[in-house]
Amino acid sequence: MSIPKILIIPARRHIAEAYCEYLVRYLGDEFWIDIGYPTIDNDSPLAKNPNDYDLIYPQFDSHWFLDEEKYKHKVINVQFEPKPGPRFDTVTACTSDAVCKVIKHDFHLRFGVDTELFKPFPQPRLDDKLHVGFIGNIQTPRRYIKELFIDPLVDLEGIKLDIYPTTWSPNTRKDEIEQMGGQTVIDNIVDGDKWFSGIPNIYNRMDVFIRCDIDHGYQFCVMEAAACGVPVICTDSGPAKEVTDAGGGICVGDPEGNWEESNLAIYAQKIQDAVIYMRDHPEERKEMGKKGRFFIERNYTWDRQIDKWREFFRYAYKKMQSL
Repeated sequence: MSIPKILIIPARRHIAEAYCEYLVRYLGDEFWIDIGYPTIDNDSPLAKNPNDYDLIYPQFDSHWFLDEEKYKHKVINVQFEPKPGPRFDTVTACTSDAVCKVIKHDFHLRFGVDTELFKPFPQPRLDDKLHVGFIGNIQTPRRYIKELFIDPLVDLEGIKLDIYPTTWSPNTRKDEIEQMGGQTVIDNIVDGDKWFSGIPNIYNRMDVFIRCDIDHGYQFCVMEAAACGVPVICTDSGPAKEVTDAGGGICVGDPEGNWEESNLAIYAQKIQDAVIYMRDHPEERKEMGKKGRFFIERNYTWDRQIDKWREFFRYAYKKMQSL
């Protein structure tokens, strides 16, 4: 019996690499899974030949690394697609239109959270302020970090901002940094704790975590913060809303796919109001953190999610073999 071989291409070489490693760890009993890129130098340990694999899974936008037309008979794609019902539904399909009609199938795929890595633990306090944190890529909500987070919160009494915008490139433009109020962009702080081993410490130094997106695929850091017992403030985007529904924080609503200036002002005020509420209700805030942790432990650990990924790869492999 042949073992299905799968190549996972991480997004931009760092954003989701840690999650790839969890898939390797949990599915290695059934699939041969490698992490790598078909477009980098052959002497790199990450250089992989797509011809050696039965399935190719490019995460998020990493399909740009691949000649999709050449390998369309192997590529499986996961796309976040809003639809009626749960906002975190995903649809999987081959990138080729012709093959899409054969393999298209709905799955409910979610990444898990390593609750042994992301967990509450005490951190020394250097002041008595409420530390409000943000970790996330600078493209979501793109240039609006300053308008949504910094401007409404920076002058609030008793508030300290801990903002860690990630970058998809070490060559972050100067104007992007300036639009974030001069906050330092730290390259390669990523969800999943792959490149920067101190990221659970950063979460635990926060009293409140904010992540307001219009994209449904960028909510991993909300789940990690909740796993660390940090109450969250979020939009109705992706699984983050589940955390707030479970009492783990405050949802400020759904921007409905747009951050136009009228929406910006509305949501900046909502975020400010939510932060003030958490500042003024410390006991309730702590209870929110406990509820968020409880929710992640009961719903989003890897052992609770991995069977869906196993089903996904089995289905895709079977369908591809029949084409």
